[in-house]
Amino acid sequence: MVEMPIDNRVVIDDKWINNVAFELCNDVISYHPKSGLLHILLNGLSKWCIAATYYGVVVLRHDDGLAVAVWAVIGSVLNVALSFVLKQIIRQDRPVSEVCSGPGMPSSHAQSISFAVVYVILSIVGWLGLNAFSVIFSGLVIVVGVYLSWLRILLRYHTTSQVVAGAVVGSVFSVLWFCTCDAMVLDLEAYISSLWL
Repeated sequence: MVEMPIDNRVVIDDKWINNVAFELCNDVISYHPKSGLLHILLNGLSKWCIAATYYGVVVLRHDDGLAVAVWAVIGSVLNVALSFVLKQIIRQDRPVSEVCSGPGMPSSHAQSISFAVVYVILSIVGWLGLNAFSVIFSGLVIVVGVYLSWLRILLRYHTTSQVVAGAVVGSVFSVLWFCTCDAMVLDLEAYISSLWL
């Protein structure tokens, strides 16, 4: 692995990686390369945060059965497919093509993160009800989701509008998918269970 700083970018294995973290102080913008690398690392870990989120859904909703967990994963996959289709239809460029290529609208990361955040919140509230723990936990999940989505803007992989569009699409799709889970999967499980009696 070869690493050489070039302006505010780093070349690793012949790929440009954005190495940006800015601070606005007295109307002067200063650059912090170490902080930028930390943001890049955390952005790379966002995939694992999503995977851990779905594991959490499985653990939290285990009483509803495996079907609910599988429904969440299927929804996540369909959400990614929806993002891909929207990118191909809209074909809006990313803000800095040297940093990341391909269409940027909507942000797939923001869409996936928002889908997971909303699904977890709905699952927690559905499981525990609306209480102090579910409100605090939901707030923390939102903060992490917003931070991971904001990284896409900071690292110049997406514009603000691309991230906001991804967040809106992911959130709406999550609510719709969650509602269909309760309407279809749980009702179907109850129907199948009644057949065995």
